[in-house]
Amino acid sequence: MNRIFRFEMAVKTGLMVTLALAIAFSAGCPKKQGNSSPTPSSASSGKKTPKQDANIQPPAEVNQNAPAHKVTLPAANDREKTEQPAKEPTMLRSADLKPFDALKTSEEKMDFISDFADAHPESIPALVYKALDDKDLDVRTAAMDMLSMNDINDSNVVYVAAKALKDTELDIRQSAIEACETVTDPAVGKVLAAALADENEDVRIAAIELADQKEPAVRLLVLKAGIAGKYDDVKESAVSSLIDVSSPAAMDILITGLKDPSPDFRDSVKSAIDFLVSQKFDTYDQAKKWWDANRTKFNDDLSEKD
Repeated sequence: MNRIFRFEMAVKTGLMVTLALAIAFSAGCPKKQGNSSPTPSSASSGKKTPKQDANIQPPAEVNQNAPAHKVTLPAANDREKTEQPAKEPTMLRSADLKPFDALKTSEEKMDFISDFADAHPESIPALVYKALDDKDLDVRTAAMDMLSMNDINDSNVVYVAAKALKDTELDIRQSAIEACETVTDPAVGKVLAAALADENEDVRIAAIELADQKEPAVRLLVLKAGIAGKYDDVKESAVSSLIDVSSPAAMDILITGLKDPSPDFRDSVKSAIDFLVSQKFDTYDQAKKWWDANRTKFNDDLSEKD
């Protein structure tokens, strides 16, 4: 009986010693993090490694001595200002065109253009100006047709025509010239002058022919640009028109053609000067000197005074 008691006591004592050793060992060892061992960099800096979080990329090496920079976002109202599109020309005034922006299909936009033009004819230029931003050629064409159909004599058409001349489609650029037919604002001359540099001959000729129908100041503005242009067809047409104008102001422009690098074109200019004032010149300086000294001897139609 005593032997059994001593055996049980020995077992209990052994278990207690084993348990005490296990507790002491676990208290002195670091805990594991997940199923991986900590790397030297993560253990020393406390930063996560890519293995710990796949969405976090290792930071780029930075200068630890550099001062920290505070990133400041612009105020809400400032961000709104920078996100606003460029403003339309200040002259353009219109009824509400916001519904147009909400339309999805070309058919809807063309229907809107037609209905809006009927209800607000005074706002057609503003409508067309907006529609010219559309990617669909049918929409842009439908808008430009509104200018031709309504024969609008409005200064705002100048803005529209200038924008249409930048279009990639030839038909739109030709429509820009047509839209200028009924415009009496002198600023239309700048649009027609710009059209003389168009890559298409039809657009260029249409512009100079329309200029011939405008008041003298507009016409001369376009012819001045034409005689200094880069296209032979425009320059020759400008000389012909200047002969037709036959005025001291036309002579002022005509003699500048003697500066042209093309000998053939200079010959055309020389012939035109000879026709108008019966004088022959080889250079611009010669013509300018003579004209400055003798212009008062000529009437408004370049006929010599008695």
